[in-house]
Amino acid sequence: MRHDVGRRQFLRLGALLAGAAVVAACTRDGDSGSPAPAGSGNSEPKPGGEITYLNAHLNQGYAQQQVSSWHVLQVWAQFVEYLFYYDDEGALLPHLASGFTHNADFTEFIITVREGITFSNGEKLDAAAVALNLNLQGLGDDSRGITRVANLPETFDKATAISATEVQVRLTAPFPALIPVLAGTSTTGILAPATLKLSLEEQSDLKNTYATGPFVVDSWKPNKEIVLVRRDDYAWPRPDSAHQGPAYLDKITIQQLSEASLRVGALDSGQVDLIHYPQPSEETGLVERGATLLNSFVPGSVWGLHLRLGAEHLDDIRVRKALTHAINRQEIVDTLYSSEWKVATGPLNSSTPWGLDLSDRFAYNPDLANRLLDEAGWTGRDKDGYRTKGGRQLYFFEYPSVFITTSRDDLALIAQQWKKVGVRLELKGVDFSNYNTVAQQDSVPLYEIHWAAPHPVYLWRWWHSSQQNQFKKPSAEFDRILEDVATAPTDAEAFAASKKAQEYVIDHAYFIPVHEFPQNFAASAKLKGIGADGYGRIRLYDTWLDS
Repeated sequence: MRHDVGRRQFLRLGALLAGAAVVAACTRDGDSGSPAPAGSGNSEPKPGGEITYLNAHLNQGYAQQQVSSWHVLQVWAQFVEYLFYYDDEGALLPHLASGFTHNADFTEFIITVREGITFSNGEKLDAAAVALNLNLQGLGDDSRGITRVANLPETFDKATAISATEVQVRLTAPFPALIPVLAGTSTTGILAPATLKLSLEEQSDLKNTYATGPFVVDSWKPNKEIVLVRRDDYAWPRPDSAHQGPAYLDKITIQQLSEASLRVGALDSGQVDLIHYPQPSEETGLVERGATLLNSFVPGSVWGLHLRLGAEHLDDIRVRKALTHAINRQEIVDTLYSSEWKVATGPLNSSTPWGLDLSDRFAYNPDLANRLLDEAGWTGRDKDGYRTKGGRQLYFFEYPSVFITTSRDDLALIAQQWKKVGVRLELKGVDFSNYNTVAQQDSVPLYEIHWAAPHPVYLWRWWHSSQQNQFKKPSAEFDRILEDVATAPTDAEAFAASKKAQEYVIDHAYFIPVHEFPQNFAASAKLKGIGADGYGRIRLYDTWLDS
């Protein structure tokens, strides 16, 4: 089956996304208070100018497998491009590819590569270069310490250039979602052969990153600053771009500033032009002061808590259900966020076309939470009012995410709410370098995360016991449901299986949804044409300065 795709055609691999990523962008228009789209105005786009962009975190190294966090991806996507991508309406479109074919059982794919594209070091993008990328992503290289891309199936066998423009990808077992995974994974960008042939340490140095994007790395200081400059010969933008040819901006200076309030202050004072993760409570004020706000609610999970089923006390479904019914989601949103943010209605953002509204199954009900805990035997109370059983306190702990800037505030409020029903939650600290290792331990009872899911297969990736295994000890029944998601050959079958998975994690209290979560940005009113794609990556190719 062949898939040659144009600007608004959906790539139908049998189980593809058919919805929209919701992007809210507004500015204050005089005294009217009327919202206007980002980049609106009477001026025409014009080239030139430099901007400063503040990010909460920059990396020590930038080998491709190190760019999976939301912070780093917002930078990486300005100079690295992908074979396929999701646009802001949820359509799966080609970029460095022009189409693909697959056999009947989804074990062989042939990807056609666009012609006329070069990497920033002058190397030509062709099938051989793409095959080199896919083999390193699919298989890794143990001799250099380069790990495989975990989102790609372990049944990846080999990618082979069968012509100058065609790459054959072979799998040892069916995997219908290969193309959506290539489009929806941050670590499947296409890099120049000269970059890929280097050692892991050399690949981590951004001066060695040669890619096809509209900007190139001019200089960088680890954990501090990255300076990008326009690539003047760029001529292959994505189909949803607003213009052709080189980017408008001459230069983008990206700097690390961890404190959200300081990022907001720098934007307010005019010292910078763009910030990632402004404080949600400051969003309304930023708009009132003339800034442009961009909230990209992409298909994927809400912010919530994964419950580790083997951790202490969580083997009892009554305890798990009590925890979810003890959370007042509306209070959290009203206290910590702007009116753009929404309480969770299910495990997935409402922008996810195949997401379910299951809010009636986990609604705030402290009376029910108390009853469930009583039934579970937690009837004693200590001097601080926490529940006890057999001399043990009903106690949980969590490490607030270092990647989600609102994490600690969310969890602190949840701790207050849980205390009202006698549950103690302690927040512990850990640094960036150790967070992933520490938070993934089986003994850590709670794990909070937000992840993009442009395709249902990502539920399998995050939740199946053979994959990310976020619940640590899921049931065999749940694993079978997720396997149905991963192997579904049609839209209807994938969506139906995904709905069963969503119902399962709610009905069995594996996951506690709290609120929807966007990628959010704030920009100076003079910065026009900013936008985000269906993966929540900000796009600065069409961005320009209105002087």
